[in-house]
Amino acid sequence: MLKFFTGSATHKVDAKGRVSLPASFRKVLEHFESTHVVVVPQMYHPDYHVAMSQAGHQAIIKQIEGFKLKGDKRAALGRHVITKAQQIPFDDTGRMVLSSDLREQIGLDGEVRFAGQGSFFELWEPGKCDAYEDSLVDLGEDLVSLIELDGLHG
Repeated sequence: MLKFFTGSATHKVDAKGRVSLPASFRKVLEHFESTHVVVVPQMYHPDYHVAMSQAGHQAIIKQIEGFKLKGDKRAALGRHVITKAQQIPFDDTGRMVLSSDLREQIGLDGEVRFAGQGSFFELWEPGKCDAYEDSLVDLGEDLVSLIELDGLHG
């Protein structure tokens, strides 16, 4: 059973915001017995939103509760990651509805790119995703040498 979101796929979004999750992403969500995708606005980059299982979002909330933040700092983090989060259910076929507000925030116009990042995935406008990936090519080539491939399976 898959435990991580890997790969990427571009899917059509119809006029009502309906879109199908990539099959491999559905398998990950099944592993965590998740019936919803939790979408959090732009955590790391202004052009995409982060999506995860319900269990993943609960783990983030536990992290926030463990921080020693008070007052406005705690409120700001909570508003961004908890209050603005959207729980989006998906049906038996893996289809979900992205609200018009969410589509506008991400800049979607007919298609969405799902980009796996291990424990979460990103929702992008495909052209912006391509441009961002192009900007990371040299950096990725420099960093890939940090990964040790020997002994991965025992």
